[in-house]
Parts: sequence; structure tokens; C-alpha cells
Amino acid sequence: MSNRWMRVWLFAVPCAAVLGFAGTGCSDGSDGSGGAGGEGGAGGSPASSSSSSSGTGGTGGQGGAGGQGGAGGGCGDTMTDPLNCGACDNQCAPGQTCAGGVCTCGSASVAFADVQAILSASCAIGGCHSGAGAKQGLDLTNANAHAELVDVPAEQCAGGTRMRVKAGDPSESYLIDKIMNVDKCSGNKMPPAIALSEDKIQTISDWICGGAMP
Repeated sequence: MSNRWMRVWLFAVPCAAVLGFAGTGCSDGSDGSGGAGGEGGAGGSPASSSSSSSGTGGTGGQGGAGGQGGAGGGCGDTMTDPLNCGACDNQCAPGQTCAGGVCTCGSASVAFADVQAILSASCAIGGCHSGAGAKQGLDLTNANAHAELVDVPAEQCAGGTRMRVKAGDPSESYLIDKIMNVDKCSGNKMPPAIALSEDKIQTISDWICGGAMP
């Protein structure tokens, strides 16, 4: 072999070795591609590989796992977020705040007459919650609504442990759950056709917070 070709051959061999090592996907994880680094660690497992290349690949893999952990950061501050109060997706009723992971009532005072106006317009109508054939046995007409709501077990929930309205606690009142379409035992949200505005839901919630007085 001539001296010229010998020099080319000697240069090509170390270059190929370097390129082959670079192709193993080693990474320090700083660019968020730690997963690729994991593949590098797997590539370094044959007995002929050096301990340094294998160790670098393993470290890159760990970086990838850390990146995945960062993506699952949870739902935010469950101590103060009214949309995730005490737990993810545990919503406080409109008008409530979240303090220490507990939905807390404000100081607003609402008369039942204001609540009845909402119920009469949206719920106590023919074929729904009105009269002797009222759905779920819940008559929300003027003469009966309060007595059939406050501290009365919800028929849709087994065991009689959930009240239609739990005085002082809208977060534990099934009426609020049905209106907000969350944590239902069965059935659809109420009203089924046109949802109540947030202002109207807050009126009902504030009435419950104030003790659900008649």
C-alpha cells in the first residue's frame, strides 16, 4: 500500500469510530431529549463497549425520564384554586372561594324568593318538576320547593347520603351538582336544554351558604 493510501486509511478508521459513537444518541438531557439518551445507554451495553460510553448513555436515559415527570405537573394549587379545591377537578360553587383546600362561602345574603324565581322559570314547568307527576318526585312549584329541597335525600343517589340541598354547604348540595353538571349520581344536567347562567347559579349557591332559609 502506498504511503498516500496508508495516510487516508489511518485517518478514516478513527473518524468512523468517532462517528459511530456519536450515532448512539448520547445526550446530557439539557435539550429535553433525554429519551434519546436512554437509547444511547442501551447501545453501550455490549461487553466491548467502554464503561464511560455505557455510563453516559444511562445518564441520558434518566434525563429523559425526568422530562416526562415534569410533563405530569398536576392540576395546580389545590389549596386555593376554586376549580381544583382539595383535589383535581373538585370545583367550588360560584361565589365560593377555596381556602386551605376547602370550598368556603362568602358573606352574600339571598332570599329564597330570588331562588324561587329561577326555579319557577327554568324547572317548575310542565313535564319537569311541577305537580303530582314531577320528575324524581321533586316538585319545585312555589308551595312545595323549599320543603322538597332542604335536607331531603336525592332520589338519584343510593343510600340517602346526599341531600338535594344541604343548608350552609353548596359543595355538598346535589342541586348544585346537577346544575353545574359535576359529580352526578345519574341522569343529565339540569335544566337539560338551556344551562343556568353563572349569576343564577351563584344566587342559588349564596342562598344555600346563608342557611337555605325559606
